[in-house]
Amino acid sequence: MARRIIYWFRNDLRLKDNQALSAAVGSAEEILPVYVFDPRQFEKTKLGFRRTSALRTRFLIESIAELRENIRQKGGDLLIRIGKPEEIVARLAEDYHAEYIYTSKEIAPQETRIESSLSKNLKIANVDIKLFWMDTMINAFDLPFPVSKLPSGFADFERLLSNDLKIKDQFPTPEKIALPADCEAGAIPGLPELGIDPNELPADTSKASRGGEAHALAVLKEYVEQYVKKDIPHPSAEPLTDTRLSDWLSLGCVSASYIYRSVKAAQSHAVTEDAIIINLLKREFLHWTLLRFGPRMFKPSGVKHLFNRRWKNDNAAFDKWRNGQTENQSVNGIIEKLTTTGFITAAEREMAARCLVDDLDVNWTWGAMYFESLLLDYEASVNWGRWNTLAGVGED
Repeated sequence: MARRIIYWFRNDLRLKDNQALSAAVGSAEEILPVYVFDPRQFEKTKLGFRRTSALRTRFLIESIAELRENIRQKGGDLLIRIGKPEEIVARLAEDYHAEYIYTSKEIAPQETRIESSLSKNLKIANVDIKLFWMDTMINAFDLPFPVSKLPSGFADFERLLSNDLKIKDQFPTPEKIALPADCEAGAIPGLPELGIDPNELPADTSKASRGGEAHALAVLKEYVEQYVKKDIPHPSAEPLTDTRLSDWLSLGCVSASYIYRSVKAAQSHAVTEDAIIINLLKREFLHWTLLRFGPRMFKPSGVKHLFNRRWKNDNAAFDKWRNGQTENQSVNGIIEKLTTTGFITAAEREMAARCLVDDLDVNWTWGAMYFESLLLDYEASVNWGRWNTLAGVGED
C-alpha cells in the first residue's frame, strides 16, 4: 500500500460511484484530494464571450463547495488551488512526497494535452500517474468492436450493444478519507478571483440549477419516483436533458452508470425501455465518437471531413443570433432563456442551432462555442457531437 496518493478531481465531483477515488482510498494510507481552477477555462474566446460563462462558473463553484463539505465529513479536506493543473498537481506531488497521482481520464484535446504535460512534469519527480476511464458506462474492452471500428451511426451502435451491454459495477463510497496533517487547504474562489465580474451574472438566477451531488441525486430520485416506477413516459424524448439531470452529469456530480442502474432497477417490470436509457446510450456513442475522431469534431468540416461545405464567418449575423435579434422570435426567446438560465430543452437547442446553420448559414462552430460558454450541462462530446450532426458534418 502506498503511503500517500494525490487525488486530482476533474469532471468527477462526487463521492458516490467514483471508481478512481475509491481505488485511491483503498491503495494509500493518506489521500490528498485537490481541485485546480484553471484560469484558461474562464478566458474570453476570439468571438468576445467567455469560454465558461459566469453562470456556469457559479454552478462549478457550488459543486466544488459541496464536494469539499462531503470530504470533510469523511475526515479529509479538499485542497483548492488556482493555476495550471499540469504545474500545480506536479508541485503538490513533490511538496507532499506523494507516490502516485490518481485522476480521471478525459478525451477532449485540451484536457488530454494537460494530462500529457502533467505526466512529463511528474517524471522529473519520479511520480507515477494513474488514469481511470470514468466518463462512459462501458469500458473500452467491453465494447463489441474496437474504437477504430466504431459504427458510423447511433442505430448501428445501439444494435451491436443490444445483446451484450456490459455496464460498469458500482464502486463503493469511501467511509473515511485520511488527510496528511500539514495540508493547507486554500479557499474556494469567488467569481472575481477567477477574473469574472459578478455583474456578468443574470439579474435573476432563481431558475438556474444549483451545483452539487445532493441535488443530482434528488433530481434522479424524483424522476425515478414520478416516471419510472409509475411506468409513465416523460413528456419529452430527451429526459436526460430536459429534467436537467445532465447539468450535474456534466461535472460528474453523478455518474452515467449510476443513473442507468437506478432507472433499470426501478423499471424491471416495464416492457419498453425508458427514454433516459436511450439518452445515456446516445451520450455514450458521442463520447466514443470524440475518442475516435478527436480534433476533427471541433473543425467546420466535422468528423466527416466535408471540406466542400463552406460556412460564412459573418460576425454581424452571428451577433444578431447570440443577442436574440434575429427575425425568428421563437429563436430569440430561446437564446434569452439560455443566457438567463444556462438551460434550454433539447428541442429548443435544435431550433436555435438550425436557425444559425440553415437560415443564416453561419459557421456552426461559433454556435457550438456559444453553447459551450452558457449551457450548464456542457460536455465536449455531447455539445460538439450534436452540432456536428445538425450541421450535416457529423455521424448520424
